[in-house]
Amino acid sequence: MLPLKTLWIIFRKEWCDALRDKRSLRMAFLPPVYFAAVFVASVLFIIHLKNTSTASVSEPLQLPVYGAEHLPAMMDWLEEKGIRVKPAGEDAYAQVEQKKLDYALIIPAEAADQFATGESATVWLVHDATNNKIQGSLGFIRQQLWSWNGRMGSLRLLARGISPSVVNPVYVREMNIASDEKMGLMVMLSLPMFLVLLAFIGSVGFSADMTAGERERRSLESLLITPATSLAIIGGKWLTSLAITLLVLLLEVLLLAIAFAYVPFNELGLRVNVSIADLLVIFVMLVPLAVLAIALQLSIAIFARSFKDAQTYIGLLVFIPMIPMFYTLFNPGAYEPWFNWIPVLGHQAMVKELLIGSGFSWWPLAQFWIVSLPLTIGMLLFTARQLRKPKIVYGV
Repeated sequence: MLPLKTLWIIFRKEWCDALRDKRSLRMAFLPPVYFAAVFVASVLFIIHLKNTSTASVSEPLQLPVYGAEHLPAMMDWLEEKGIRVKPAGEDAYAQVEQKKLDYALIIPAEAADQFATGESATVWLVHDATNNKIQGSLGFIRQQLWSWNGRMGSLRLLARGISPSVVNPVYVREMNIASDEKMGLMVMLSLPMFLVLLAFIGSVGFSADMTAGERERRSLESLLITPATSLAIIGGKWLTSLAITLLVLLLEVLLLAIAFAYVPFNELGLRVNVSIADLLVIFVMLVPLAVLAIALQLSIAIFARSFKDAQTYIGLLVFIPMIPMFYTLFNPGAYEPWFNWIPVLGHQAMVKELLIGSGFSWWPLAQFWIVSLPLTIGMLLFTARQLRKPKIVYGV
């Protein structure tokens, strides 16, 4: 039977030690601030790119053309679509190569005769594909050239008494059934990863300090000679790390609530409807993961000879949640009911579902606890058994 009074005493002792370690506290509470700042900065950057792109498209694009007189019908089409055609010299290719021009359209002299006789005329759109600044304008020009090409092809078929639909046996029309909330998730794909990662590493420094750190400072022996049981000692340390992790997660939830309230998602044409209640549900969903992650941290850190070694070992645990995180990032639509039985993978999937407004269900939360509790208890019992071994206490 675990003595609750002893457990409370150990928890208070470790909690006071944690509060005195100002540097570790700063390191624990800075990641949620960084994550929230990165998220807001990313969304604002996307908005800036969209506004810049809209401003550039609203202004007439200028297209340097050499040989415009050979295909006047094409030039009229481009002018009609808002592209201002300006003459370019014979050295248009060289000017693009020397970066004097961003792009140029070169129409050979034989293109006029080929077009008049119904043959295919070759024109050259010269550009530097490594110049990312022109991709938006270049894509618009390329689209208008293909539109004119398709229109002329249809007119040629009609002139020969052939319906243009002959060359288009199937017309494909797309219908997007994704809700506005699901489309809004496209600009915040990193959020589930950040939240799950915080639950996994929220108190890494404290877990390492309460095990390997005390062993290195030789303060573990004085704790072991007290009447407290090994399980009470490990339980008190586990509760301290859990409390810190939950505070870190709560801070992240509050920062995200502020971000969702003030970031202008509507400028992207998206409706992101994530309330503080939704974020609190996500917080509740991440609690079982934090419970399990801290037990795993203590189980690994107890074998480290020094605080630095413990941080290194526990730091490698970051790769455990990264595997399912990347799986869900590269397969955003993948979801199976058995995901909920796998720690981290199920949490990642459920956080994403909650962010897109799919609603809250008690069964996934029960599944998380069904998996996390036995694993956590097993790891804590294992760590408690290791605590009084001479190899752990004295390093022999």
